[in-house]
Formats: sequence, structure tokens, C-alpha cells
Amino acid sequence: MAYTQTGTPYYASPEVWNDKPYDMKSDIWSLGCVIYEMAALRPPFQATDLQGLYKKVKAGVFDRVPSIYSSDLSCLIAQMLKISPSQRPSTDQILSNPMVARHYNQGGLLPATTEKAELLQTIKFNPYNLKALKDKLPRANYFREPHDRDSSQDLIQVPR
Repeated sequence: MAYTQTGTPYYASPEVWNDKPYDMKSDIWSLGCVIYEMAALRPPFQATDLQGLYKKVKAGVFDRVPSIYSSDLSCLIAQMLKISPSQRPSTDQILSNPMVARHYNQGGLLPATTEKAELLQTIKFNPYNLKALKDKLPRANYFREPHDRDSSQDLIQVPR
């Protein structure tokens, strides 16, 4: 559980606004705000001052996304913007939700099933040994070449 506050107040979850401990469910709230803004071209909660914004976030009432978007998208956003963190879905629940799966599979956003497991694997590393992370990352696409004017270096992209 974390207590720090960062980021735009437009995406801050109710628990952050209330200076309460928060977890990944707060990130789900923020993701819901971002998805809403991508669809509606404005944040779900707006006000002329921070106190007004706090009241709107605390109430959790927002307009539906424009009707050109599916009811599935509207429903997903509504799930992500639940006031209570325990009522918000986890990332696994979002990805396994039939309405989400139907849309990302239709759009070809995920490769064939055998490749899905590889795609969903994360880079695992010990945060106390960041040197080991270097071996797990792909090699850089750039190399340094001395610059003629001074001792600084330019980055040159290497074609693959």
C-alpha cells in the first residue's frame, strides 16, 4: 500500500483524494479516466477548482462516453470508475472479461494463442540487483559516434 501522491488530479482516485492508502486498484481508476478521455476528448471529472473536482470524484458521477462507442466500452469504464476500490476489476479480470477479449481478438491486437503466453510474460528481476536487468533487456538500437565539433557524442540509429 502506498501513500504518496503524483500525477494529474484529473486521474486521481477517490482514495488518493482522501489521503488513504492505495494499491493497483487506484491505477485501474486512472486507466478508466484515461480511456474515458481518449473516447470523450475530455476527462470524466471536471471542475473549476480542486475542491469542486474532489466533490465530483467523490460522487463518482460522469457522463457516458459518446454514443459512437460501444456499450461494452461504456460498461468497462463504469467498472473501472467505481468509487470503492474493491469493486474495481483487476487487470486480470479486465483482460479475461468476455467483452474485452472479444474486441481485442477481433482487432488482431493479440497474436495466436501460442504466442500469447510469451507476450504476457513480464521481465522478472530483483529490484535490489538492477545490474541483472541489463542482461534481460533487448540490445539498444543506437550506438555513439564522436562528434566533430566537441567531445560530446551523437546517437546514431542502427537499422535492423
